[in-house]
Amino acid sequence: MAGHELIERHLRTLAERLPGSVVDELADGLLASYDDQMERLGDPDAAARAALADFGDADAVTAAFVRASPARHAAFTLLVAGPIVGLCWGTALITADGWAAAIPLAARLAFGLLLGSAVLMLVTAVREQRHYHTVRLAALGGAGTVAVLDTVILGTVVTLVPPPSLLLLVALTGSVARIMLAIRAIPTLITRL
Repeated sequence: MAGHELIERHLRTLAERLPGSVVDELADGLLASYDDQMERLGDPDAAARAALADFGDADAVTAAFVRASPARHAAFTLLVAGPIVGLCWGTALITADGWAAAIPLAARLAFGLLLGSAVLMLVTAVREQRHYHTVRLAALGGAGTVAVLDTVILGTVVTLVPPPSLLLLVALTGSVARIMLAIRAIPTLITRL
């Protein structure tokens, strides 16, 4: 298959934004389209422009792959679950019978900082539209941080042994569910390049 400068530039742009295996497949299709257009039109420049017009610009192609990425879906799921689980924990801690006061202020601040960074990473994964790798890494970092934070919460509750309450049970269940969501997503985020 013959190439063309416009086609090569387009593929280089896609290679900066998408996984190599995806770009290889796209390159096959784009080069086949270019060859078909060359047979039909006979002019390399016109064939390259026609093939690219049929294929779509790099922004549109990249956005479609980013929208469909498992990383983006995992980040969105964790972002939706976050406020629900956070509300459960907030309610459980506010109505606690004093056991929550045993958590040191420094631990609360560190937890808040890590939670904020997890939310920022997950929001980045959901909002990014041009760089598949950024979405994947942000979702991986956010999911890992959420899993660690929820595990720390569960460990803290087990250590403090608060009096049982329905609100605490709901919060604990929410954290376990969110850990499972994160753990389920992490292998996919690691293996999908």
